[in-house]
Amino acid sequence: MARIRSIKPSFWTDPDVAGLRRDARLLVIGLISHADDDGRFLATATAIGGNVFPHDELPPATIRRWRDEVAKAGIIEIYTVDGSDYGHFPNWLKHQKVYKPYPSTLPSPPGWVGVQS
Repeated sequence: MARIRSIKPSFWTDPDVAGLRRDARLLVIGLISHADDDGRFLATATAIGGNVFPHDELPPATIRRWRDEVAKAGIIEIYTVDGSDYGHFPNWLKHQKVYKPYPSTLPSPPGWVGVQS
């Protein structure tokens, strides 16, 4: 369940973010706003397109390219469970304060051990 999220001013000058193309930076903000309380999201091109770019006619290959650019920068991690792509922000709790967290309905990243559900 997506909720109101915070974007810190330091987001814009973070070296990992600054190294991304403009569209990939926009994607990061969209993924932050659609991530659940554990920082997880459905990472298929179709889901990202529908959630983050609902009014744009973007080819799935373009969305995957931006997603993979963000993953290569280490901002998100992509993982596959039962043939579906999921993503998560490995530093979610460092940057988001979640009050009354709602347990994720998405599978955990492989090997995930942490305070998140």
